[in-house]
Amino acid sequence: MDASPGQVGGTPRWHAAVAHTADVGVRATAPDPRALLEEAAAALAELSADVSQAKRRRPEAIEVRADDLPALTFAWLNELIGLADARGEALVEARMEDLESTPDGWLARGTAGFAAYDADVRPRLQVKAATFHRLKVAREGEGWALEAYFDV
Repeated sequence: MDASPGQVGGTPRWHAAVAHTADVGVRATAPDPRALLEEAAAALAELSADVSQAKRRRPEAIEVRADDLPALTFAWLNELIGLADARGEALVEARMEDLESTPDGWLARGTAGFAAYDADVRPRLQVKAATFHRLKVAREGEGWALEAYFDV
């Protein structure tokens, strides 16, 4: 997976694959937690399938809750993996519509787009689950950084 640079405001967004002996990892940065979760989903989509030519995208609403941002990231990524698996389709994109801290923890609402595997959408790695192994979500400089690992 190649790095995917972008710019939102003054903080760059990007993600890249990280070598690991048994799993596959990703690192991502973004200006805020909402964009960071979108960037993590983009990394997951690129790991799972070649989706650059996907034409049809079937949307699915997503809502996850957790006590803190690392747990929310874990829940968000596993929800995306589970929906792709249940549909037998590739995750193409995910957009975070609402991310808020509540008295009970964190709440994320978004939409994910999926596409059927065909000549334009080919599988890459079979990602089974996100893990808590070395999961990191933290403020870094003026933005946010994430490191996550997946069972493959």
